[in-house]
Amino acid sequence: MGQPMDIKTLVEVLKRQGRALMLPGMTDHSKLRVDEQGLTALLEMAYRKQVAMRRVAYVPNNLTSGAIKKLAHFLTDNGDNRFMIVLDGSTATGKTTLMTAMRQTLRWLTDHRLVSDDVGLRILDATKICTLMDSSRDWNELLSWPSYLGIEDLGCEPAEILRWGNPLYPVRELITERYKLRLPMVVSTNLDSDQLREHLGLRIVSRMNEMAFYIHFENEDFRKMAWYSHHPEAKN
Repeated sequence: MGQPMDIKTLVEVLKRQGRALMLPGMTDHSKLRVDEQGLTALLEMAYRKQVAMRRVAYVPNNLTSGAIKKLAHFLTDNGDNRFMIVLDGSTATGKTTLMTAMRQTLRWLTDHRLVSDDVGLRILDATKICTLMDSSRDWNELLSWPSYLGIEDLGCEPAEILRWGNPLYPVRELITERYKLRLPMVVSTNLDSDQLREHLGLRIVSRMNEMAFYIHFENEDFRKMAWYSHHPEAKN
C-alpha cells in the first residue's frame, strides 16, 4: 500500500473527480457556457424553423419572445442552481415548439463545437416512458441520461401501471431518480399546479418546486387561430 494522502490532497482529488462528471461546455449538468444574447437568437431561429416545418406563418409576439428569453437566461444563469425546466400552459400555445427548438439549438451548438458532443436534448412522450420500464437496460439508461431529458405532455400518461399485479409509477420514479442525481430535465404539460399534485403526488411536486424553473405559456391556441384563418366564415 502507498502512503496515505493528507486531507488537502483528498479534497483536490475529489474536486477533480467532480469536474470530470460535468460535460464539456456546461458549467454543471444544466447550464451552458455560451452568450445569453446569442443563445436567445439561436432559440428564436430554431423556433421559427419548427413553425415553418408545419407550413404555418410565424407571427412574432411578446409572449413567445418572452418565453424564449426566459429559457436562454435560465440556461446561462450560473447563479441559478435549479436543473429542471417546466413549460406549462393550455394546449397549442408553443410549449412543444420551444422544446424542439431547444433540441435544435443544442444540435447547432454541438455541430459547431461550442459545447461537447454529449450535450443534447432527448425528448420522449410521457406515455412512451411508461413502456420503457419493461426493459431494465432502456430504463436504467433513461434514469442516468447525462444531458437534458425531455418529457413531453406530462399528464397524458397513466400515473400508475400494473406489472404482474404490482403497481408502478414510471414518471414519478424517473423524476425522483434524476432529482437525486441532479440531472437536467425539460417537461411540457397542460396541467396546472392542482392537477400536477393530483397526478404526481405532493412529494414529487414538492421536489419539482425545488428544482424547476417554470415558464408559463399564455398565448392563444395557435391551432384554433390557424383553423380560423382557413375558415373565416366561422367567425361570423
